[in-house]
Amino acid sequence: MRRVQNTNDKPLPEDVRAEAVEFALELVHGGFRSREEVVGDVLDHVEEALPESEVTALVDRLWAARVAEQAEWPATTDVDRLLAAFEELDVRGVVARADFACCRSCGIAEIGDEAGPGARGFVFFHQQDTVRAVAGGGLFLAYGSLPGSPDDTAAVGREVAGALRAAGLPVEWDGSPDTRILVEPLDWRLRLPVG
Repeated sequence: MRRVQNTNDKPLPEDVRAEAVEFALELVHGGFRSREEVVGDVLDHVEEALPESEVTALVDRLWAARVAEQAEWPATTDVDRLLAAFEELDVRGVVARADFACCRSCGIAEIGDEAGPGARGFVFFHQQDTVRAVAGGGLFLAYGSLPGSPDDTAAVGREVAGALRAAGLPVEWDGSPDTRILVEPLDWRLRLPVG
C-alpha cells in the first residue's frame, strides 16, 4: 500500500489515519492475526506516525465490529471449507499453507522448508492473495510438485482442484500447470482468533 505524503515528504495526519484504518481493516477481516499482531503490523505500516494508543483503539473498534458480525455467520463458512480442504491435502502429502509468505516468489522459495517426509507437492496462498480475497476478488492458489516427487505440477493441481470441489468450493482452472487455481466466488469470512 502506498504511503500518502505531502510535498515536504511528511505524512499528513488525516492521510495516515485513513491508511491505518484501511490496512487494519484488511488485517482484521483477513482473520489470521491476533489483535496484538494487528496493532504491531499497523504501527510498522504507518512507521509509528500515529501513537500506539490511537492504533490500539482503532484496532479494538474494528475487532469488536468483526466479532459482532461473526454472530450472524453460518456455522460453516467458505473459508472454513477452504481450510478443511487444506488440512486434508496436507495429510495426503500436499503441503498446504494459508496466508503463507508475503508474495508468490517468497512462498515458492520458502514452501520446501514446510515439507515433511512423504510430501509430494504444495499449495498455498500468500498475504497479498488474502487481501484480494477479503476485498471480494476471489482467491488465487499457487501449487506445484516438490523435488523428487512422482507427481508433476499438473497432477498436484488436479488433486488440489478436486479437494476444493469436494469441499463445495467453486474452482476455476484450465488444467494448465502454468495457471494458478482460482477459488471464486468466495465469501471471505474467517473467524478471528480467540485470545
